[in-house]
Amino acid sequence: MKDIIEKSINLGLGIAATTKEKVESLVDELIAKGQLKKEEKSAAVKEVLNKLEKSENEFKEKTRAVVNETVSNFGFATRKEMNNLKETISDLQKKINTN
Repeated sequence: MKDIIEKSINLGLGIAATTKEKVESLVDELIAKGQLKKEEKSAAVKEVLNKLEKSENEFKEKTRAVVNETVSNFGFATRKEMNNLKETISDLQKKINTN
């Protein structure tokens, strides 16, 4: 469930859909309007992409925290807890079969 929520949120993000080509196109428009020098294109593209990546990472981190809190509040078992239960059941089955 947690993965589905995170993937759904990421699909809706404009950040996730932004590509280098789109950023370059935006920078080209700024150059055409005289708001940016042609020599600054590479640095501007790099700066925008870095800021987008940072924003995306911050958003994912905050989303992950909210999802974890929500899962905890609803009392859902985590993957780790489920794996521990499976391991315990497996151990118990082995003990039963050896007796």
